[in-house]
Amino acid sequence: MSKIDINDILQSQTWDLISKTYGDTPVLEMNLRQLEQICRAYGFTKFLTESKGQAKLAKTEKKLGILTVGVALAPYTLGNLKHSTSLSTVDLCSNATASCKQSCVVYEGGNPAYIPAKQKAMVNRKAMLVDDPALFLAVYLRYIMLKSEYCIRKGVALSNRFNIASDIIYENVLCNMGNFTTSFSNLVSHYCIKTSMPFDNDDTLIRVIPYDYTKHYDRMSEMAYHKVYSVTDHDVSKAETALGNGLSLAVVFDTPRGKPLPTEYKVGKYTLPVYDGDEHDYLPIHGREPHVVGLRFKHQAKHKKDKRMAVVAKHVLSGFVKIAS
Repeated sequence: MSKIDINDILQSQTWDLISKTYGDTPVLEMNLRQLEQICRAYGFTKFLTESKGQAKLAKTEKKLGILTVGVALAPYTLGNLKHSTSLSTVDLCSNATASCKQSCVVYEGGNPAYIPAKQKAMVNRKAMLVDDPALFLAVYLRYIMLKSEYCIRKGVALSNRFNIASDIIYENVLCNMGNFTTSFSNLVSHYCIKTSMPFDNDDTLIRVIPYDYTKHYDRMSEMAYHKVYSVTDHDVSKAETALGNGLSLAVVFDTPRGKPLPTEYKVGKYTLPVYDGDEHDYLPIHGREPHVVGLRFKHQAKHKKDKRMAVVAKHVLSGFVKIAS
């Protein structure tokens, strides 16, 4: 199957968001009702995934008081959507490993009764991106602008997870905003940082920024966009490259639910502290010093003990799961 990386498409030009219109109305001036009309035209109702619709994001709001939003797109080549000029299937996770694809808990997980509708919405959001990247980016930014205004009124901090299931390099997506050009990640970060607030009623500000898990180990650390490299194979050099670029690591352990994760993890020349990534989803809270965000492997509820042990053993062999001892 011929594939084209979504990042090659998005980095092929500078996207003019300030002039982008839909039905003769500038997208960046639209209200929620007008934005919802665009979404319905593409076959889905909600553009943003929010705390009330995603368990990990809900933990972040409950534990830290940070309202987190993001966009859930069908990962890698799911949906079989073609680029209009190349006719190649568009890949949203160009660096994903085979084990990563097999264990995509966002796309495959959740209540079985709602999975088909969820997956259809993820494919249709991806269709908007593939069909009209400028429209997708403008709609995304306008939703963030309105959500930022809402959070400022309510006294709530706002964060954004760009890639709930995809792996788009948003810091390399350039956007024209009339009198200046900047990356899409900088635009979204600006509206998140505007909602920063005092922490625990003292004078310390929570500087809330966007964040992501990523399989692109060669991305660089940025002050306004926190990224963590997901380790899903045995290639230590990738993890070391990511750490050298200022990223931390996400590691899935064979630790059962309710049991403590290891306190440290050794990878290559690094011995890193481990933080519990199942407590909430806000990655920047752990700081910029190299560390591991530890995650417990999520079993399917229908699997019995023997099946669970076999599944874990398979993923340990591939490198997707690490042994905690």
